[in-house]
Amino acid sequence: MAQLDLLLESFARILPDLGAVALLLAYVAGVITSLLPCFFSTIPLIIGYVGGTATDAKRGFALSAMFALGMALTMTVLGILAALAGQLLLWGGRWFYLIVGALMILMSLQLFGVYEFIPSTYLTSVSKRRGMFGALLTGILAGLFASPCSTPVLIVLLSLVATQGNVVWGILLLLSFSLGHAVLIIAIGTSVGLARHITSSPRYGTISTILQIMMALLTLALGLYMLYLGF
Repeated sequence: MAQLDLLLESFARILPDLGAVALLLAYVAGVITSLLPCFFSTIPLIIGYVGGTATDAKRGFALSAMFALGMALTMTVLGILAALAGQLLLWGGRWFYLIVGALMILMSLQLFGVYEFIPSTYLTSVSKRRGMFGALLTGILAGLFASPCSTPVLIVLLSLVATQGNVVWGILLLLSFSLGHAVLIIAIGTSVGLARHITSSPRYGTISTILQIMMALLTLALGLYMLYLGF
């Protein structure tokens, strides 16, 4: 049992110790969440909402890049706040880990589709601006609660950042996640036809479902581990 405790305590520090690998994992998580149907299907709608057109690739690229930048800004700020909050809340000891663990388990249930804790709102109607500034503002708003499938993963990352209380690592981790999340946004914003091509593929539904289940299982495992640390 002592060896198991030692192994688990070492695992608690694995993400920041992994360095570039942890950042790569966050980047991959960003790419995966952008592929999930509940976010993927909204990208053309969001880009079109702020003024993009299927026939103007340059404008679509610029608008989608501004939208992605807005999301990156929000996520990075959230990473800073999570790290600062973690520094203040770590004094709570076991209760802090219990709360984080419970939150992660709730997010895993969202990813499994058991219950929708985060509603399907994309905040595009909040912003009345169009053009480049409108795309940036919409991206900033979407970074808060972008979708019911990508936000749970974002919350898990923020929880991990909070458990470490490292501001620099929080910035880098959330920036990596947002960059991964931006790849498909920019690609589809530039070519709306790409979205139609991908979604029309019979393999897309199967692959996206498998990816969502894998992320749900990983989130559940992390939540249970945090509860273990709390108890």
